[in-house]
Amino acid sequence: MKYGRIIQKPRVKFFEVADDVFAGVSPYRGISWSNAGFINKGKGLVFDTFFDLFHAKEMREVFKEVSNGGSPAYVVNSHYNSDHTWGNKVFKDACIIMHKEAERERLTENITWMDGVIKRGKDSSDSTPGERFFAAEFEGFDLEGVEWISPNIEIKDDINIRLGETEVVIYNVAPAHSDSDLLLWMPKEKILFAGDIVFNGCTAYSEEGTLNWVKVLDRIINEIKPEVVIPGHGAICSLAFVQEQRDYLMNLISEFHKHYDDEIDPLSLTKKMDISRFLHWIQPERLFMTVDILLKSKRGLPTVANWNEIPKNLEDMRVFLAEKYGSRIKKWDPMSVWEE
Repeated sequence: MKYGRIIQKPRVKFFEVADDVFAGVSPYRGISWSNAGFINKGKGLVFDTFFDLFHAKEMREVFKEVSNGGSPAYVVNSHYNSDHTWGNKVFKDACIIMHKEAERERLTENITWMDGVIKRGKDSSDSTPGERFFAAEFEGFDLEGVEWISPNIEIKDDINIRLGETEVVIYNVAPAHSDSDLLLWMPKEKILFAGDIVFNGCTAYSEEGTLNWVKVLDRIINEIKPEVVIPGHGAICSLAFVQEQRDYLMNLISEFHKHYDDEIDPLSLTKKMDISRFLHWIQPERLFMTVDILLKSKRGLPTVANWNEIPKNLEDMRVFLAEKYGSRIKKWDPMSVWEE
């Protein structure tokens, strides 16, 4: 893939994927290591704002560099998750646009709790196993000053935004990864900012949502047909990866039903599933988290994850997969997403 300007900051690398259109890519180390981007056309627009203010400030700095000191008029958030919205404060003077369900969904994420988890660290005896797991995943972030910034505009339908001579389309595609998913499409440039609709290592939250997610991916592949896709996490990609993610989700559903019975536990079920085509993905053991949720959903149980149990199950899965597949599992390089 050819890029224009490439601007590297300490935390984020910015790739110009079309004239004055930038993807901001974080090293992909795991949970919350997300991407964002901006369009320096017309009054300017930012798409997503990372997990903390420090990452968001790097994007603001780059926006100012390429716009001769300008500030974006709009922020569009792909969905409610903290790793895509908690940098909004840096752009609080912009008009912030979210899906109408984002404000409700965001109540599941607590800034004060996450800040405490990060400050105590991954080895703290004062933390639960689940908190130590998150502390390890969140190493490299600092939630100082983070606060939830409510949207100025909440949408439930598709909308168009004109940026000078450039028109962008915001598609409501929820529910899929969440109940508040939005895509940003640039039809002339054939660029899609996909948020967590597209990402290596995707985690699904219900069978209904997963099947709708597949429909959204089908729409991207067969109708939208972008040439460049900026995913919510991981490397800038093409339609080939969108197809691969679709295959992953369909394989997930197929394997789940193939091995399900009324007595099986989520770990045993996950171990029966064949994921041999996706061993190059980041942390393939993450499959357990999706299976746990799908199983609970199928049995009519609350789908909230027990994060004090999940770390040991993920480690169990990691060891199991290493024994089953051996060298076929490739060591993940977080910096590979910065390759030019």
